[in-house]
Amino acid sequence: MKKIITAAVVVIVALIAIFFLIDDGASQEADNQAEDNNQAAEEAKEEPEYKYPPQKTQNLLDEQEELEADILTESDGSTLDEPYVTLDPYDRSPLAALVIFDTEEATKVSFTVKGKDNESDISKTMDDFKTHHELPVLGLYPDFDNTIEIEAETESGETLENTITITTDELPDYIPEIDIKTADKGKMEIHENELTFAIPSTKFVYGFDINGDIRWYGSGYNSHVLQELDNGHLLYLGKDDNGGSAYNRMFETDFTGKLYNAFKISEEAAEAESEGMESTLVHHDIAELPSGNLVLTVNDGEGDYIEDIMIEIDRETGDVVKQIDLKDLFPKEAYEDYEENDEGLKDWFHQNSVVYDEHDNSLIISGRNSDTVMKIDYETEEIKWMLAYPEDWDEDMQEHLIDGQGDDFKYPGGQHDANILPDFDNNPDTLDLLLYDNNTVVTRGDEDLSKEFSAATHYRINEKTKEAEIIWTYGEERGEDYFTNIIGSARYQQDTGNILIDFGHVDGGNQSNIVEVTHHDDAEVVFEAEITDFPKGAWVYRSVRYALYTNTWENDFSLNE
Repeated sequence: MKKIITAAVVVIVALIAIFFLIDDGASQEADNQAEDNNQAAEEAKEEPEYKYPPQKTQNLLDEQEELEADILTESDGSTLDEPYVTLDPYDRSPLAALVIFDTEEATKVSFTVKGKDNESDISKTMDDFKTHHELPVLGLYPDFDNTIEIEAETESGETLENTITITTDELPDYIPEIDIKTADKGKMEIHENELTFAIPSTKFVYGFDINGDIRWYGSGYNSHVLQELDNGHLLYLGKDDNGGSAYNRMFETDFTGKLYNAFKISEEAAEAESEGMESTLVHHDIAELPSGNLVLTVNDGEGDYIEDIMIEIDRETGDVVKQIDLKDLFPKEAYEDYEENDEGLKDWFHQNSVVYDEHDNSLIISGRNSDTVMKIDYETEEIKWMLAYPEDWDEDMQEHLIDGQGDDFKYPGGQHDANILPDFDNNPDTLDLLLYDNNTVVTRGDEDLSKEFSAATHYRINEKTKEAEIIWTYGEERGEDYFTNIIGSARYQQDTGNILIDFGHVDGGNQSNIVEVTHHDDAEVVFEAEITDFPKGAWVYRSVRYALYTNTWENDFSLNE
């Protein structure tokens, strides 16, 4: 009997052990499956979903290499007395030339494009002593016999000189009239070889000097983007053909027109902002990350919405490595209930600027049609704060809202060009922000004040307490005459602290006024250019100041490198 009981106990224990082993196995299998599912979900989340990545176009770079090889062959044997000269060598910059010659001894070369007055000279001294010289000559006048003075100094101090003449063609149609209303040269900020650039919504981009003379323009049409990169190159949004219906090219170039990278961007996902305008995939901005990669504001081309997607692309390949869909950050009613435009699309956010904040790895973006400026954590894609009029937000969004302080506080409306200022108060909790407040209520805001004026405004945002105050603003004193329903920009000038403002859509879009003012309570106008006589859409979307020579590209400028 005892043997039977013992045997039964052994069997029961064995069964229990087997049960637990099976259960453990099943649990482990379930855990493994869950882990696999989580990993798959994470990989799916990390994998970019964007279907229209820019395509690198190596053929353009290959064609350029052949062109440069031909130039080197043609210029062989050129001397300082009889240099090789080619105007617009890359067929992109009609007011640029390439001058090539050899010297028997190594020399350091300086050259000057003589201005129409002494203050309009554009000069450059190359860094190194060489025997072979390739000079990127910039700042020529259009329709003019330009005088270029060249001086080559040997290491022993001997100087060789020559003066040449380069004759340019007249400006093309669609280049507007520029009238300089004010230019206080003692107070405005204009550095050596620096021009004021007018970046259009469409047609030609151009740069002009303090006299209003155009000294550079791109012969290919441009839309919204002419951005100086950290390496001194330019990011240029253009197209294959000026007659084409879409902006379908993104170039990394320089002021001579030399390409360093080129991408074809989708025409399939491109959209036009209004009837009669060309379409583009990239609306309206690009930001450079510390890695060198680029963040583009784009359409998704897949549904009912436009201008509410950001993608990060690999700088070299164009591959999409990250995508942020702003619809994922907002409640559905913010975009689903938005009224469709004439093409049946919902432009509910209308992102018009993006800037990277290296201090906390975040993006600051502007959405015109939601009257919102916001900061987004770039890694987690979570909202850090929102500068927006505090009405019609659900409870989840209200926790992100910035609380305006002071009787004179005004939230922006239909704003553009939000960018980061220096840290004026040395407080790590605050962020100084400059933007162009169109002051037009699109979705929310002060209806009584809307459209009375437009202004450049300096906000100080305490990111810890989510409070903000207005430090400085300029534009209300110009009243309705300078109100701009769309476009515009405001840029801080590093040395003087002046603010360069683009009232880009004055008089219903018939005029653009670029105004530089001092950053004081009693702001003084120290420069103003009035731009007129341009075709529809060619108003000045943004204005910036760039030096033609940046010391980060031209001293390394060489053919076939």
